[in-house]
Amino acid sequence: MEKTDLYKAIYEEMSIVILHEIPPEDKNIDFLKRLKEKIIHKNIMVTVLTCTIILCSFIIFAKHYELPLPFDTNRMFVELRPHVVTTNKDGRIVWKSFDPSNDGDDGQNDSGDVINVIEMHYRGISRISESSSGRNINRNGENVRVVYYGYAKTLWTSLFFDSDLADYSESGSSTGSIIYGDNYQSYDYKPQMIEIYYLPIRNLYKLDDLTDEEFDGLKEKSTLVWSGVN
Repeated sequence: MEKTDLYKAIYEEMSIVILHEIPPEDKNIDFLKRLKEKIIHKNIMVTVLTCTIILCSFIIFAKHYELPLPFDTNRMFVELRPHVVTTNKDGRIVWKSFDPSNDGDDGQNDSGDVINVIEMHYRGISRISESSSGRNINRNGENVRVVYYGYAKTLWTSLFFDSDLADYSESGSSTGSIIYGDNYQSYDYKPQMIEIYYLPIRNLYKLDDLTDEEFDGLKEKSTLVWSGVN
């Protein structure tokens, strides 16, 4: 009887649940919960990373891939502008726009020969690039200068900076050896038959690899913008 209180105290001590001891069943359930959370977290990270890669790839592609613009007579046209053959102060022969009001006042020596130079113009189009290709073709014994040109804008520009939605639009013009070949900016300039076509494809410089027959045949797929002796 004297030991009853001692036994009772020992029993109560043994009956207390030790908090840090978890039954094996509870340990398994906790492990599965943590594993499930890790899998979910991993899947979220993989999804976010995949979406980021796809988005970055699209942005890079959209900023570099160009879409050819269809021909528009209101925005794309050819004009003849008077130029004079000039030797500048560096001794280089150039063609400059003819302006009688300041003729000869810039240290240049004009030959007096005025040429109506062909210029390819665009207006009302924003953020575009131009490519062109030209060569002399012997067509049925006649020498013809065939010129192809086209405008393009990137997919990114088309989606987010379309000219119809822009606050302003650009304009510009170009001419040069693509149109005139070796005659360009030369005292030996001689008028020749020139045909200018608008060809809506990318990277027209690749046409240089075509044969003369293949090059000339592309006019069937193009829009004739201007032709004449110049």
